Amino acid sequence: MKHKLSLFLLVPLTVLSCSTGDHGFSVVKGLIDQIEVSDKHPYYRVVGVLDFNNSYTEVDSTFDKLPNGNIFVPYARYNEGFYSKYAESLSEDDDIKIYAMASHSYWLRAPLKIDKENFFALNEEGSENISTANYQLTHIITAWIDAVGSANPSSCYTYYETLSNGGFAIGGNSVHTKLFIDNYPCYPSGADCEFGEWIARDPLPAFKNSVDGKFNIRFEYDKDGWLKSESFASINYNPSSSISTQTAGESRYYYQNGSETW
Repeated sequence: MKHKLSLFLLVPLTVLSCSTGDHGFSVVKGLIDQIEVSDKHPYYRVVGVLDFNNSYTEVDSTFDKLPNGNIFVPYARYNEGFYSKYAESLSEDDDIKIYAMASHSYWLRAPLKIDKENFFALNEEGSENISTANYQLTHIITAWIDAVGSANPSSCYTYYETLSNGGFAIGGNSVHTKLFIDNYPCYPSGADCEFGEWIARDPLPAFKNSVDGKFNIRFEYDKDGWLKSESFASINYNPSSSISTQTAGESRYYYQNGSETW
């Protein structure tokens, strides 16, 4: 079944020069600065695939339940609780709970919605607020920084790109990182699953699977700041191969404000 992955979303990622770094960030930030904070809480659908631990997983799920503050609600529709301007004054556990209650991408926990308020901010010490969308995305792409003895990659590790549809992309090419794969082997719906257990009242992320390696990673957002796709693949990934060290995954997102069927 692994050959199906090549028919879904995986496409070669554009090789970008180092000039897309700071300049690309400024251009993309300029676009995001025009995106107002949304009061919409749309239903959304996730369609995705994952090749991980030498197994193939598909997902096609609709998130249409009512969010409930800081309580985990299985399949809740969009919850904006991602950004806290006071994050630096909170304990690490409190920060984790903030991230857990926010809507995020299915596999890598990237922010589902980006706007001028949650994208980028500095704290009083002049460092980046750890709850901003940009910090979360770059931390996914550059998690090698937490690894003992890791060699730093090129300064071009993160790129920022504008898209022809008015949206933007953030990603990394051939970056050494440590990816945490969420919702594997099953979505934490509040009930026991075949290989693991999830307690519905516990909002902590299901970070039970990780892989350290070199990846191409890409997140695409539309002009209104909604995540449309995430994709990641280990370097020289071959969807026809059964090598357990290879990892790849993708997901697409569809939104609607009504209750009509998909």
